[in-house]
Amino acid sequence: MENSFKIYNCDFGIKVNGQTYDFTDVAELQIEDAVRNRLTRGANATNRVGLTYRDGLKEPTRWTIPIMDMSAALKAVLDNCYSKQIRIEAFCIDRESGAKKIAKQAILSNKPQQLTLDDSPESLQVSLEIETFDSSETYKEAPAQG
Repeated sequence: MENSFKIYNCDFGIKVNGQTYDFTDVAELQIEDAVRNRLTRGANATNRVGLTYRDGLKEPTRWTIPIMDMSAALKAVLDNCYSKQIRIEAFCIDRESGAKKIAKQAILSNKPQQLTLDDSPESLQVSLEIETFDSSETYKEAPAQG
């Protein structure tokens, strides 16, 4: 698939008040969009096609980004964003194609924290949970291999 993001080709980070903070070690990015196209029909069930509608419009898109080995300085910035409900912009940019995933006017929905304490690689992760109503993707053609 030409328009797919590969985590090993992507740069991740956030912008806070015009300042960019890059994430050097991101484990993954999960995006959950609550908006769904749905079907319904009357209770007498004579309509075999159904009526379409869209639900989840009041719910934000949620981004989850586990970051490994986060610095104390970055943790302090994120804690401040959480406690003061500062708006941020989160991004994922493909270094090869320039394709982007961006969450604008977002907030940290949970306090950034280490969720796993054991001897596994997951214990090095701090989980960022972000909510936004302005999440987008833009694709560009990858440069020709030659």
